[in-house]
Amino acid sequence: MGQLSILCLFVTVCASVCGYSWPSDETTTRPSQFKDFHTDPLVVETTSGLVRGYSKTVLGREVHVFTGIPFAKPPIEQLRFKKPVPIDPWHGILDATKQPNSCFQERYEYFPGFEGEEMWNPNTNISEDCLYLNIWVPQRLRIRHHADKPTIDRPKVPVLIWIYGGGYMSGTATLDVYDADIIAATSDVIVASMQYRLGSFGFLYLNRYFPRGSDETPGNMGLWDQILAIRWIKDNAAAFGGDPDLITLFGESAGGGSISIHLISPVTKGLVRRGIMQSGTMNAPWSYMSSERAEQIGKILIQDCGCNVSLLENSP
Repeated sequence: MGQLSILCLFVTVCASVCGYSWPSDETTTRPSQFKDFHTDPLVVETTSGLVRGYSKTVLGREVHVFTGIPFAKPPIEQLRFKKPVPIDPWHGILDATKQPNSCFQERYEYFPGFEGEEMWNPNTNISEDCLYLNIWVPQRLRIRHHADKPTIDRPKVPVLIWIYGGGYMSGTATLDVYDADIIAATSDVIVASMQYRLGSFGFLYLNRYFPRGSDETPGNMGLWDQILAIRWIKDNAAAFGGDPDLITLFGESAGGGSISIHLISPVTKGLVRRGIMQSGTMNAPWSYMSSERAEQIGKILIQDCGCNVSLLENSP
């Protein structure tokens, strides 16, 4: 990692751990110019509000794409280092045509200028406000939003949800290699992906230093991000033409590790039908650690940020 990347990540994490926060210029919704959505084939009514995507032609077939849909409130300030909170419903039509922010993470800079390495680095703005999801829908299977007409009776199609890898330290759903337009164009399936918090923002564990029942730094916040996104997709699958009872998770590396956890977790019971784990499981040596080890790493981070660990132990 280059010195500049290290400095930016270090300053941000330290400011967060020590309690400093700053206002975000990002917004959770990007309202577009309102028009008659009753006849707009690219507008979908979700449980959070109306969204408008865009159409693209892939291999001679039309795909409807919805990017940057928020599923949680920005995890900043008082929500930092906590489980995600569902997004509040918005008014108007959300512009779902722009790629979302990437979550704060480590950059790969071991081989500067090497495209095979650079292709895995974030390709969108990096921000704590990063809990968004993307959806690709084959146009020929789309169930359009109609406020004044009954829904056309069509068979609903399976839904694939991609979870990216990166060792829980890096990764973003916005990478070019994760563009699911070809899958949507050539298969009778809807594809979705989500962003989730990484590194200390997603997995810091210091909960035992807070009063019993506290929601501060519970650890695995990134996994809870995934769960909230999966729940949002399940709740809205039918609106996009998908079958909420035919959801399959698929992912590689940390994505595979995450999926193996979701498949046995009581929290995600009933949310998904099956999972595809590629090069990652929850019992891989890099995929888990004890609470004691996680706590030790959290203390080291606090010290590296110039904060007093004894204050945490005596008066969190």
